[in-house]
Amino acid sequence: MIKTIKNLFSSYDSTQKTFILSILGYVFFISCDYGVIRPASTSIFLSIYSSKFFPYCWILSVPFNLLIVYLYNRFLPVIGYLKTFVLFVCSIIFVNTTTALFVDKVPELMFFQFIFKDLYILLAFKQIWSMIHSTINTQKAKFLYGLMFGIGGFGSVFGGIISGFFAVQIKSQNLFFLSAPFYLMILFFYYRALKNSKANPHFKEEVAPEDISTKGFSLFRKSPYLVSILLIVIAMQITTAFIDFQFNSYLEKAIPNVDLRTAFTGKLTSVINLTSTCFQFFGGFLLINILGFKRSHLTVPIFLAFNSLLFLFYPSFGMATYTFASVKSLDYSFFGIIREMLYIPLKTDEKYRAKAIIDVFAYRSAKAFASLFLLFIYNVVQLNTILLVSIMSMAIYVFWVKVVSTMFKKHHKILQTE
Repeated sequence: MIKTIKNLFSSYDSTQKTFILSILGYVFFISCDYGVIRPASTSIFLSIYSSKFFPYCWILSVPFNLLIVYLYNRFLPVIGYLKTFVLFVCSIIFVNTTTALFVDKVPELMFFQFIFKDLYILLAFKQIWSMIHSTINTQKAKFLYGLMFGIGGFGSVFGGIISGFFAVQIKSQNLFFLSAPFYLMILFFYYRALKNSKANPHFKEEVAPEDISTKGFSLFRKSPYLVSILLIVIAMQITTAFIDFQFNSYLEKAIPNVDLRTAFTGKLTSVINLTSTCFQFFGGFLLINILGFKRSHLTVPIFLAFNSLLFLFYPSFGMATYTFASVKSLDYSFFGIIREMLYIPLKTDEKYRAKAIIDVFAYRSAKAFASLFLLFIYNVVQLNTILLVSIMSMAIYVFWVKVVSTMFKKHHKILQTE
């Protein structure tokens, strides 16, 4: 493994090496921040609102995400990559610091922060992936993606350790203050990466105002391949939302104390990310080469379907924790790699605009769909939520397998480039 990494780096010049190392630093600190913030955010949200408010939060995230995608697509061509990213970093520091200072007096802040945290982590990765796609040689992309996800996993493990072992001592809400130093480091590494990339730091393009907000969405009408990627991402995120809801429903009852719950979630985050990191370095690249690209995509829904069956027969906090850890480990590692590989043959415009819609709007829209289903069960059907969610998940896995099979059949020439 170490020899492979050395051989890989020896093939790059000094500028490319600086770019890659900057990317690794960037990914490490993004993941570390999320490993700290997510357990605290979820735990405090459960204390204030309970898991029954998750669906409402996910639904309201849709218009908020539409607004953010619109603003991103509007300002990126106007002010360029660097200024857009500086505004992005400042907004994160402001929201998390404000939450830490005033959430006791204004608990409604937690609702907004809970939505915002999942949006900014997606946007942070979206911006760096787009830069990578434009800079890294396609033939070397597979291994580098695994390496970057692995380094991100180490960052998440470190962040989970911080929240897992210090939440009780310093209180959950004070963990939000750590976003400021983390994102200043992220800004530093982003600037170094951008400076050594093929992208122009002051990139601007002349686009008619009415085209900026609609161009990203119009790409999907022209590309069935993009629609397939969109459906795969939506399927993964709907089932992830169901599993997330199941886990947190058990969690709030099993561990009622907010700081102890943050500590448990932080430690679980470390375990999840240690698992995914080990998979990145020792199994991901090998498994893709053994299974092939198509079978790798088919393996994910089949494995998750098996877990859903286990949960149907043995519903418990332990099983809910296992299924939650499994889907998160896959999402952060194996699925993350093979999903990103689908973007490689896309044109530059598709990588930036269409990917922003998929990685931000589609993620939240999928959770909104899951939320409507959960609310329907609660308020209309009034049946066993856990049972119906598991059955619905099984139906989605079947649909997912069908989408993958059709995509590789219709677009095999595009996918052969990977």
